[in-house]
Amino acid sequence: MKFPDMVHSLKPNPKSHIQEDWRILDFFSHHPESLHMFTFLQDDVGVPQDYRHMDGSGVNTYTLINKTGKTHYVKFHWRPTCGVKCLLEDEAIKVGGTNHSHATKDLYDSIAAGNYPEWKLFIQTMDPDHEDRFDFDPLDVTKTWPEDILPLQPVGRMVLNKNIDNFFAENEQLAFCPAIIVPGIYYSDDKLLQTRIFSYADTQRHRLGPNYLQLPANAPKCAHHNNHHDGFMNFMHRDEEVNYFPSRYDPVRHAEQYPVPPVMLSGKRNKCVIEKENNFKQPGERYRSWDPERQERFICRIVGALSDPRVTHEVRTIWVSYWSQADKSLGQKIASRLNVKPSY
Repeated sequence: MKFPDMVHSLKPNPKSHIQEDWRILDFFSHHPESLHMFTFLQDDVGVPQDYRHMDGSGVNTYTLINKTGKTHYVKFHWRPTCGVKCLLEDEAIKVGGTNHSHATKDLYDSIAAGNYPEWKLFIQTMDPDHEDRFDFDPLDVTKTWPEDILPLQPVGRMVLNKNIDNFFAENEQLAFCPAIIVPGIYYSDDKLLQTRIFSYADTQRHRLGPNYLQLPANAPKCAHHNNHHDGFMNFMHRDEEVNYFPSRYDPVRHAEQYPVPPVMLSGKRNKCVIEKENNFKQPGERYRSWDPERQERFICRIVGALSDPRVTHEVRTIWVSYWSQADKSLGQKIASRLNVKPSY
Protein backbone atom coordinates (compact mmCIF):
# COMPACT_ATOMS: atom_id res chain seq x y z
CA MET A 1 0.00 0.00 0.00
CA LYS A 2 2.94 2.34 0.63
CA PHE A 3 4.70 1.61 -2.64
CA PRO A 4 3.18 4.36 -4.86
CA ASP A 5 3.87 7.03 -2.23
CA MET A 6 7.40 5.73 -1.77
CA VAL A 7 8.03 6.11 -5.49
CA HIS A 8 6.51 9.59 -5.46
CA SER A 9 8.90 10.66 -2.69
CA LEU A 10 11.92 9.35 -4.61
CA LYS A 11 10.90 10.96 -7.91
CA PRO A 12 11.46 14.65 -8.67
CA ASN A 13 9.43 17.34 -6.92
CA PRO A 14 6.22 17.66 -9.00
CA LYS A 15 6.53 21.46 -8.90
CA SER A 16 10.22 21.98 -9.67
CA HIS A 17 10.96 18.57 -11.24
CA ILE A 18 14.09 18.29 -9.08
CA GLN A 19 14.85 15.27 -6.90
CA GLU A 20 15.28 16.60 -3.37
CA ASP A 21 16.55 15.04 -0.14
CA TRP A 22 13.96 16.73 2.08
CA ARG A 23 11.08 14.97 0.34
CA ILE A 24 12.77 11.56 0.60
CA LEU A 25 13.73 12.02 4.25
CA ASP A 26 10.29 13.34 5.12
CA PHE A 27 8.48 10.31 3.73
CA PHE A 28 10.87 7.68 5.08
CA SER A 29 10.93 9.32 8.53
CA HIS A 30 7.51 7.69 8.93
CA HIS A 31 8.91 4.28 8.01
CA PRO A 32 11.84 2.97 10.09
CA GLU A 33 11.70 -0.25 8.07
CA SER A 34 13.56 1.76 5.40
CA LEU A 35 16.81 1.92 7.42
CA HIS A 36 18.16 -1.30 5.97
CA MET A 37 17.66 0.04 2.44
CA PHE A 38 19.57 3.22 3.31
CA THR A 39 22.56 1.18 4.49
CA PHE A 40 22.86 0.09 0.86
CA LEU A 41 21.79 3.32 -0.84
CA GLN A 42 24.15 5.56 1.17
CA ASP A 43 26.93 2.99 1.37
CA ASP A 44 29.85 2.68 -1.07
CA VAL A 45 27.76 0.19 -3.09
CA GLY A 46 25.14 2.88 -3.77
CA VAL A 47 26.66 3.73 -7.17
CA PRO A 48 27.63 0.61 -9.17
CA GLN A 49 30.61 1.01 -11.48
CA ASP A 50 28.57 -0.45 -14.35
CA TYR A 51 26.04 -3.20 -15.05
CA ARG A 52 28.68 -5.94 -15.34
CA HIS A 53 29.88 -5.38 -11.77
CA MET A 54 26.63 -5.32 -9.83
CA ASP A 55 24.56 -7.90 -7.98
CA GLY A 56 21.03 -8.80 -8.94
CA SER A 57 19.00 -9.43 -5.81
CA GLY A 58 15.49 -10.81 -5.88
CA VAL A 59 13.58 -8.78 -3.32
CA ASN A 60 10.59 -11.09 -3.10
CA THR A 61 10.21 -14.54 -1.61
CA TYR A 62 8.78 -17.24 -3.85
CA THR A 63 7.99 -20.89 -3.18
CA LEU A 64 9.66 -23.95 -4.68
CA ILE A 65 7.55 -27.09 -4.88
CA ASN A 66 8.71 -30.54 -5.96
CA LYS A 67 6.79 -33.36 -7.60
CA THR A 68 5.73 -34.78 -4.25
CA GLY A 69 4.26 -31.45 -3.16
CA LYS A 70 6.98 -30.51 -0.66
CA THR A 71 7.45 -26.74 -0.50
CA HIS A 72 10.29 -24.42 0.47
CA TYR A 73 10.51 -20.65 0.52
CA VAL A 74 13.16 -19.38 -1.90
CA LYS A 75 15.06 -16.19 -2.63
CA PHE A 76 17.00 -15.73 -5.89
CA HIS A 77 20.38 -13.99 -6.17
CA TRP A 78 22.58 -13.09 -9.14
CA ARG A 79 26.30 -12.64 -8.46
CA PRO A 80 28.64 -11.28 -11.18
CA THR A 81 31.63 -13.52 -11.84
CA CYS A 82 33.78 -10.43 -12.41
CA GLY A 83 32.99 -9.16 -8.92
CA VAL A 84 31.12 -6.17 -7.50
CA LYS A 85 32.70 -2.78 -8.18
CA CYS A 86 31.34 0.64 -7.30
CA LEU A 87 32.14 4.33 -7.71
CA LEU A 88 32.78 6.81 -4.92
CA GLU A 89 31.48 10.36 -5.29
CA ASP A 90 34.51 11.89 -7.06
CA GLU A 91 34.75 8.89 -9.40
CA ALA A 92 31.03 9.00 -10.21
CA ILE A 93 31.26 12.70 -11.06
CA LYS A 94 34.19 12.09 -13.39
CA VAL A 95 32.73 9.01 -15.09
CA GLY A 96 29.19 10.36 -15.34
CA GLY A 97 30.41 13.75 -16.50
CA THR A 98 32.48 12.16 -19.25
CA ASN A 99 29.65 9.95 -20.54
CA HIS A 100 26.22 9.77 -18.92
CA SER A 101 25.63 6.46 -20.77
CA HIS A 102 28.87 4.92 -19.53
CA ALA A 103 27.23 1.79 -18.06
CA THR A 104 25.33 1.03 -21.26
CA LYS A 105 28.44 1.63 -23.35
CA ASP A 106 30.52 -0.62 -21.11
CA LEU A 107 28.01 -3.45 -21.42
CA TYR A 108 27.63 -3.06 -25.19
CA ASP A 109 31.36 -2.82 -25.83
CA SER A 110 32.14 -5.79 -23.59
CA ILE A 111 29.70 -8.05 -25.41
CA ALA A 112 30.87 -6.81 -28.82
CA ALA A 113 34.48 -7.59 -27.87
CA GLY A 114 33.61 -11.12 -26.76
CA ASN A 115 34.17 -10.34 -23.09
CA TYR A 116 30.78 -11.78 -22.20
CA PRO A 117 29.38 -10.72 -18.81
CA GLU A 118 28.33 -13.62 -16.63
CA TRP A 119 26.27 -13.92 -13.48
CA LYS A 120 25.97 -17.01 -11.28
CA LEU A 121 22.48 -17.76 -10.00
CA PHE A 122 22.18 -18.71 -6.33
CA ILE A 123 19.18 -19.55 -4.19
CA GLN A 124 18.47 -19.49 -0.48
CA THR A 125 15.81 -21.90 0.71
CA MET A 126 13.86 -22.12 3.94
CA ASP A 127 11.40 -24.67 5.24
CA PRO A 128 8.11 -22.78 5.82
CA ASP A 129 7.78 -24.68 9.10
CA HIS A 130 10.87 -22.78 10.32
CA GLU A 131 9.44 -19.35 9.50
CA ASP A 132 8.87 -18.43 13.16
CA ARG A 133 12.39 -19.41 14.26
CA PHE A 134 13.80 -16.01 13.27
CA ASP A 135 13.62 -12.68 15.05
CA PHE A 136 12.22 -11.10 11.87
CA ASP A 137 9.56 -12.06 9.34
CA PRO A 138 11.28 -13.92 6.45
CA LEU A 139 8.58 -12.62 4.09
CA ASP A 140 9.41 -9.01 5.01
CA VAL A 141 11.03 -7.50 1.90
CA THR A 142 13.03 -5.01 3.99
CA LYS A 143 15.09 -7.84 5.49
CA THR A 144 17.75 -10.17 4.12
CA TRP A 145 18.16 -13.81 5.06
CA PRO A 146 21.38 -14.52 7.01
CA GLU A 147 23.73 -16.43 4.72
CA ASP A 148 25.48 -18.18 7.61
CA ILE A 149 22.19 -19.88 8.50
CA LEU A 150 20.64 -20.09 5.01
CA PRO A 151 23.65 -20.38 2.67
CA LEU A 152 23.69 -19.44 -0.99
CA GLN A 153 23.34 -22.53 -3.19
CA PRO A 154 24.60 -22.34 -6.82
CA VAL A 155 22.00 -23.48 -9.33
CA GLY A 156 22.85 -21.88 -12.69
CA ARG A 157 24.34 -19.01 -14.61
CA MET A 158 23.45 -16.35 -17.17
CA VAL A 159 25.80 -15.17 -19.92
CA LEU A 160 25.09 -12.18 -22.16
CA ASN A 161 26.74 -13.23 -25.42
CA LYS A 162 24.91 -11.16 -28.04
CA ASN A 163 23.97 -7.51 -28.31
CA ILE A 164 20.44 -6.62 -29.33
CA ASP A 165 19.67 -5.32 -32.84
CA ASN A 166 17.09 -2.71 -31.91
CA PHE A 167 17.06 -1.14 -28.46
CA PHE A 168 13.40 -0.13 -28.44
CA ALA A 169 11.99 -3.37 -29.84
CA GLU A 170 14.12 -5.71 -27.75
CA ASN A 171 14.71 -3.71 -24.57
CA GLU A 172 12.19 -0.91 -24.06
CA GLN A 173 9.29 -3.24 -24.87
CA LEU A 174 10.36 -5.96 -22.43
CA ALA A 175 7.67 -6.75 -19.88
CA PHE A 176 8.91 -8.78 -16.92
CA CYS A 177 6.11 -9.81 -14.57
CA PRO A 178 6.35 -11.69 -11.25
CA ALA A 179 2.97 -13.30 -11.97
CA ILE A 180 4.38 -15.34 -14.86
CA ILE A 181 5.89 -18.44 -13.31
CA VAL A 182 6.85 -21.93 -14.44
CA PRO A 183 5.98 -25.32 -12.91
CA GLY A 184 7.94 -25.84 -9.72
CA ILE A 185 7.87 -22.16 -8.73
CA TYR A 186 4.91 -20.59 -6.96
CA TYR A 187 4.06 -17.47 -4.99
CA SER A 188 4.30 -16.88 -1.26
CA ASP A 189 2.38 -14.59 1.10
CA ASP A 190 5.07 -11.94 0.69
CA LYS A 191 2.95 -8.76 0.84
CA LEU A 192 4.87 -6.90 -1.87
CA LEU A 193 4.89 -9.91 -4.18
CA GLN A 194 1.14 -10.32 -3.83
CA THR A 195 0.69 -6.71 -4.96
CA ARG A 196 3.18 -7.01 -7.82
CA ILE A 197 1.40 -10.09 -9.17
CA PHE A 198 -1.41 -7.75 -10.15
CA SER A 199 0.25 -4.40 -10.67
CA TYR A 200 3.00 -5.39 -13.11
CA ALA A 201 0.69 -6.95 -15.68
CA ASP A 202 -1.70 -4.02 -15.24
CA THR A 203 0.92 -1.38 -15.97
CA GLN A 204 2.34 -3.37 -18.89
CA ARG A 205 -1.09 -3.49 -20.54
CA HIS A 206 -1.22 0.27 -20.12
CA ARG A 207 2.34 0.84 -21.36
CA LEU A 208 2.48 -1.63 -24.26
CA GLY A 209 -1.11 -2.56 -24.99
CA PRO A 210 -3.37 -5.49 -24.06
CA ASN A 211 -1.54 -7.89 -26.37
CA TYR A 212 1.95 -7.08 -25.07
CA LEU A 213 2.71 -10.80 -24.63
CA GLN A 214 2.53 -11.22 -28.41
CA LEU A 215 5.43 -8.83 -28.98
CA PRO A 216 8.54 -10.79 -30.08
CA ALA A 217 10.47 -9.59 -27.02
CA ASN A 218 7.87 -11.12 -24.69
CA ALA A 219 6.31 -14.00 -26.62
CA PRO A 220 7.13 -17.63 -25.75
CA LYS A 221 9.93 -19.09 -27.85
CA CYS A 222 8.28 -22.51 -28.07
CA ALA A 223 5.08 -23.54 -29.80
CA HIS A 224 2.03 -23.16 -27.60
CA HIS A 225 -1.71 -23.55 -27.89
CA ASN A 226 -4.21 -21.10 -26.50
CA ASN A 227 -7.64 -19.73 -27.26
CA HIS A 228 -6.64 -16.10 -27.20
CA HIS A 229 -8.32 -14.29 -30.09
CA ASP A 230 -8.95 -10.69 -31.03
CA GLY A 231 -8.36 -7.72 -28.77
CA PHE A 232 -6.84 -4.32 -29.55
CA MET A 233 -3.54 -4.52 -31.49
CA ASN A 234 -3.78 -8.29 -31.89
CA PHE A 235 -1.52 -9.12 -34.85
CA MET A 236 -1.54 -12.93 -34.54
CA HIS A 237 -2.96 -14.66 -37.60
CA ARG A 238 -5.56 -17.23 -36.53
CA ASP A 239 -7.74 -19.24 -38.96
CA GLU A 240 -9.24 -21.84 -36.59
CA GLU A 241 -13.00 -22.18 -36.21
CA VAL A 242 -12.77 -23.57 -32.69
CA ASN A 243 -11.51 -21.03 -30.16
CA TYR A 244 -12.66 -22.79 -27.01
CA PHE A 245 -11.68 -25.82 -24.93
CA PRO A 246 -12.60 -28.62 -24.66
CA SER A 247 -13.92 -29.52 -28.10
CA ARG A 248 -14.56 -32.77 -29.94
CA TYR A 249 -13.43 -31.03 -33.14
CA ASP A 250 -10.06 -30.07 -31.72
CA PRO A 251 -8.18 -32.98 -30.10
CA VAL A 252 -5.81 -30.81 -28.07
CA ARG A 253 -5.03 -32.51 -24.77
CA HIS A 254 -4.94 -31.15 -21.25
CA ALA A 255 -1.64 -29.69 -20.14
CA GLU A 256 0.34 -31.84 -17.74
CA GLN A 257 -0.71 -31.34 -14.15
CA TYR A 258 1.86 -30.08 -11.70
CA PRO A 259 1.56 -29.52 -7.96
CA VAL A 260 0.88 -26.15 -6.36
CA PRO A 261 1.29 -25.51 -2.64
CA PRO A 262 -1.83 -26.42 -0.67
CA VAL A 263 -3.05 -23.46 1.36
CA MET A 264 -4.86 -24.05 4.65
CA LEU A 265 -6.41 -20.85 5.99
CA SER A 266 -8.54 -20.20 9.03
CA GLY A 267 -9.71 -17.02 10.69
CA LYS A 268 -9.45 -13.54 9.22
CA ARG A 269 -7.01 -12.24 6.66
CA ASN A 270 -6.36 -8.63 7.60
CA LYS A 271 -4.34 -5.77 6.19
CA CYS A 272 -2.02 -5.06 9.10
CA VAL A 273 1.55 -4.27 10.09
CA ILE A 274 4.08 -7.13 10.11
CA GLU A 275 4.32 -8.45 13.66
CA LYS A 276 8.08 -8.96 13.95
CA GLU A 277 9.36 -5.76 12.37
CA ASN A 278 12.78 -5.69 14.08
CA ASN A 279 13.75 -2.72 11.91
CA PHE A 280 17.03 -1.78 13.57
CA LYS A 281 19.04 -5.01 13.99
CA GLN A 282 20.12 -5.68 10.41
CA PRO A 283 21.02 -2.02 9.63
CA GLY A 284 23.17 -1.93 12.77
CA GLU A 285 24.89 -5.22 11.94
CA ARG A 286 25.62 -4.08 8.41
CA TYR A 287 27.08 -0.76 9.61
CA ARG A 288 29.31 -2.51 12.18
CA SER A 289 30.63 -4.90 9.50
CA TRP A 290 32.39 -2.02 7.70
CA ASP A 291 35.86 -0.69 8.35
CA PRO A 292 36.14 2.79 9.97
CA GLU A 293 36.79 4.58 6.66
CA ARG A 294 33.68 3.09 5.08
CA GLN A 295 31.65 3.98 8.15
CA GLU A 296 32.91 7.55 7.92
CA ARG A 297 31.87 7.87 4.28
CA PHE A 298 28.42 6.54 5.17
CA ILE A 299 28.05 9.05 8.01
CA CYS A 300 29.09 11.92 5.74
CA ARG A 301 26.42 10.98 3.19
CA ILE A 302 23.70 10.71 5.85
CA VAL A 303 24.71 14.02 7.42
CA GLY A 304 24.88 15.66 4.01
CA ALA A 305 21.33 14.62 3.18
CA LEU A 306 19.99 15.67 6.60
CA SER A 307 21.72 19.05 6.20
CA ASP A 308 19.33 20.00 3.42
CA PRO A 309 17.93 23.36 4.63
CA ARG A 310 14.36 22.19 4.02
CA VAL A 311 14.76 19.22 6.37
CA THR A 312 13.08 20.26 9.60
CA HIS A 313 14.50 19.84 13.10
CA GLU A 314 11.74 17.30 13.78
CA VAL A 315 12.75 15.15 10.82
CA ARG A 316 16.45 15.34 11.77
CA THR A 317 15.63 14.31 15.33
CA ILE A 318 13.60 11.33 14.12
CA TRP A 319 16.43 10.13 11.87
CA VAL A 320 18.99 10.51 14.65
CA SER A 321 16.71 8.43 16.85
CA TYR A 322 16.42 5.73 14.18
CA TRP A 323 20.17 5.50 13.56
CA SER A 324 20.82 5.50 17.32
CA GLN A 325 18.57 2.46 17.67
CA ALA A 326 20.50 0.73 14.88
CA ASP A 327 23.86 1.58 16.44
CA LYS A 328 24.38 3.88 19.44
CA SER A 329 27.75 5.25 18.29
CA LEU A 330 26.41 5.86 14.78
CA GLY A 331 23.53 7.90 16.18
CA GLN A 332 25.87 9.90 18.42
CA LYS A 333 28.21 10.77 15.54
CA ILE A 334 25.35 11.90 13.31
CA ALA A 335 23.77 13.87 16.14
CA SER A 336 26.97 15.71 17.03
CA ARG A 337 27.55 16.82 13.44
CA LEU A 338 23.95 18.00 13.08
CA ASN A 339 23.88 19.54 16.54
CA VAL A 340 20.86 17.40 17.42
CA LYS A 341 20.35 15.72 20.76
CA PRO A 342 20.16 11.93 20.32
CA SER A 343 17.18 10.13 21.82
CA TYR A 344 16.50 6.40 21.80
